[in-house]
Amino acid sequence: MKTYRLQHKHIYFFLVTLMYTPQLTAALTIRSIYDLMTENPNITYQKCFNPIPFAYKKFPLAHHDFFHPNKGCFDQSGVFTIPNGIIRDHCGDLILYNQDTIIKEFLGTHFSLYKHIEFLNFKTSQSTRNIKKINGKVAVVRSIGSNIYGHWIGEILAKIALLKIKNIQYDWLYLVCNQPYIQEIVQLLTIDSSKIIQDSLHNYDIQAEELIIPSLPARFIPMHNDHNYANEHYQVLYIPQWHIQWLQQLFIPLAEQKIAHIYQDKIFISRKDTDNRKIINEDELFSYFEKKGFHRYQLSELSFLEQVRLFSQATCIVSPHGSGLTNIIFCKPNTCIIEIYQNQFDPTFWYISDTLHLDHHCIKTQEITSHDRKIDTHISMDTIQSYINQYLPNV
Repeated sequence: MKTYRLQHKHIYFFLVTLMYTPQLTAALTIRSIYDLMTENPNITYQKCFNPIPFAYKKFPLAHHDFFHPNKGCFDQSGVFTIPNGIIRDHCGDLILYNQDTIIKEFLGTHFSLYKHIEFLNFKTSQSTRNIKKINGKVAVVRSIGSNIYGHWIGEILAKIALLKIKNIQYDWLYLVCNQPYIQEIVQLLTIDSSKIIQDSLHNYDIQAEELIIPSLPARFIPMHNDHNYANEHYQVLYIPQWHIQWLQQLFIPLAEQKIAHIYQDKIFISRKDTDNRKIINEDELFSYFEKKGFHRYQLSELSFLEQVRLFSQATCIVSPHGSGLTNIIFCKPNTCIIEIYQNQFDPTFWYISDTLHLDHHCIKTQEITSHDRKIDTHISMDTIQSYINQYLPNV
């Protein structure tokens, strides 16, 4: 049994560590759910998928690639039930066995354990917190980035899928449901909105009579003897193949049934409707592709099913790197993806394309800098034209 003890001014656990020690103001213990199961037979687990090894094609624009490993394993996934389990707000919510014990397997591997501990510095400023007790079964389907489209499709829906695969019944669903596309998907999945809890948990914990927790859908485990010094993957969102297939099988037929509109097959995705990373000369960039038969779309103007239909009909997609490209999940094999990178080096969509056998092209438009990765940028037309002429002359 491995126990990670976090105490005032001290942290004891056996890991290769960074050259500093975070200072915590309250005593907490990090423990494995599997150790807790040996001590408490009332904790149950229903397995959905065994561990899944993965080996994606190496990302062509890799920069600090230890932050987005292309090889490894996704841990087994399923649904846990913990009597009297506790939820606390922390990077998409912290699952506690009791008020002093954090469960390790529910901490996302996008951050290292040390970084989670660092974040806990300001989450544990009080040794005790008020508890709001809820009768019945509460299913928890939240994560870091619950308000971001890509994370909602890739992580939140995966957790909902695990509940549906095992036909898990619950009285309450703890879920972020504050965006139109989320509300649309909730309706499509026939989830009873009266059961949804949206508390922010800033000032108190929730304790459920029975806490139902789907596992992380793609909990990263490094390959044996593959030295993953960062022990995190904050520059990639992994989406396992089983979840991609679930999304395709569920939503593509619904889109075909409900959306009669026929979209252009060569599409250009605009970022004019976003708050950051706009392309300053987008009109000039689109004008170049418009002459090649592309039509421009703003995804914020489309419903979720319209986006599914748009991407499932496409033969070629040009888009800046951004969450909207999550929709390539719905593309047919061999669809051409032209991803325009600004100050980014995230291979999420490259890995999805590898899974789906899409023809993915990454165009680097600037050197990676440590400056704000969300700034608006000007795209060199010479860079775009040179790449297209060399690699995609018939696009």
